[in-house]
Amino acid sequence: MSMQTIRIKKIIHAPIEQVFDAYTDHAALARVPGVRSARVTKPGIVEPNGLGAVREVDGRVVWLREEITAFERPRLMEYRIREARPKADHRLGRVEFAEVAGGTEITWTTIFDVRIPVVGRLVAPAARISFALVFRLVLRDVEQRAMAATRAQR
Repeated sequence: MSMQTIRIKKIIHAPIEQVFDAYTDHAALARVPGVRSARVTKPGIVEPNGLGAVREVDGRVVWLREEITAFERPRLMEYRIREARPKADHRLGRVEFAEVAGGTEITWTTIFDVRIPVVGRLVAPAARISFALVFRLVLRDVEQRAMAATRAQR
């Protein structure tokens, strides 16, 4: 098994609450290029996108069912992929939010392995590169929505 780690940081020039809300709006993932659909199939315990929520993301080539395992507004969200096509062993999905001068820094970390017999070890590095690109696209969309929400409040 060859675990892959992705860690991406981005500063968004918007308040932490706006950035957190934009990131945790699971249905908005459907706006990201390459994502066919994203929906909450089981609402969270306290809020729909919060702790205990289950979301499904159909990215055409990849399909995921994820559970929100930690939700500390507005600083942290963790998730675990419970089912995936292609099969994956997902150890951690953690998104941290920190206030910084001029905005919010997001640190998104995920640790996984692709579980495809015979070729999984060869495919895993390519999957890491692909997921890193998708994460950047997601964060670009989060930035656009957080900035729009900030402008709307002024």
